[in-house]
Amino acid sequence: SSGINAEYGKHNLFFLKQIEHARSIRNRIIECFERASSPFCSEEDRKRLLTFLVVGGGPTSIEFASEMYDFLQNDVKIWYPDLANKHQIIVVEAGDHLLGSFNEALSKYVEKKFISRNITTLIGESVQKVDGNTVILKSGKTIPYGACVWSTGNKELDFVRDLGVGLDRGRIVVDRNLRVPGRDSVYALGDCARINDMPLAMLAQVANQQGKYLGKSLNKGLDLPFKYFDRGAMAQLGTFDAVVDMHGGQISGISAFITWRLAYLTLSVSIANKMLIPMYWFKSYWFGRDISKF
Repeated sequence: SSGINAEYGKHNLFFLKQIEHARSIRNRIIECFERASSPFCSEEDRKRLLTFLVVGGGPTSIEFASEMYDFLQNDVKIWYPDLANKHQIIVVEAGDHLLGSFNEALSKYVEKKFISRNITTLIGESVQKVDGNTVILKSGKTIPYGACVWSTGNKELDFVRDLGVGLDRGRIVVDRNLRVPGRDSVYALGDCARINDMPLAMLAQVANQQGKYLGKSLNKGLDLPFKYFDRGAMAQLGTFDAVVDMHGGQISGISAFITWRLAYLTLSVSIANKMLIPMYWFKSYWFGRDISKF
């Protein structure tokens, strides 16, 4: 991840890229409540342990903060009722709004939603340093935390940096056919690639379309340039709430939530997943999430 001076796993700081990251975060949140429930825990330590920090205000950060809010409100507080109202979620965003790439009306909708949930948002702030279990912000403010999730964008991997090919802002420069200039039969796509005259955001839909295009081009011997179709952007805000920013229109609330979930199911790869995922949603809604550590 970009803009960070601490290593993953140290200082109780986590990224959110792989399944094991999600499990580590979940286990750490539960551990924080276990420690905070001890009668030997001081009020100062209890407040720190129950402060959960999210750095970044993009879709990943917003969805995570919303899911964590649901997890704390609907599941964890059942087992720790005496700590139900003592936890705090803080979102730090360096830009002027949350979801800066979305329509401004949707950004304001999310900000109001977070206010109603008592999720603290620090807009126009950035983390200058991670010192132990404390972050130091640009303004000089310090925030002790129990767990910090860092989601501020991607940084090039050492593998990409050491390839010896042309880079632009840490990404491999390619042409419209996703070919690396000066290299025979070498292609790059996804987050690590940047089309020199058509820069695209580092999004899953970009990588998905590029993968399909490149597979078709190589299998059929085609030499047509890559064309990108923007499907819009979505972010879930927990159960029965979301925002959708489509071409020429914006949706929020339960209709956006239904749109988000239908899109999620449609893009699931296998039939088995399309059957299992709704079952997990049903189980989570009616019976709650499992808070056992594994």
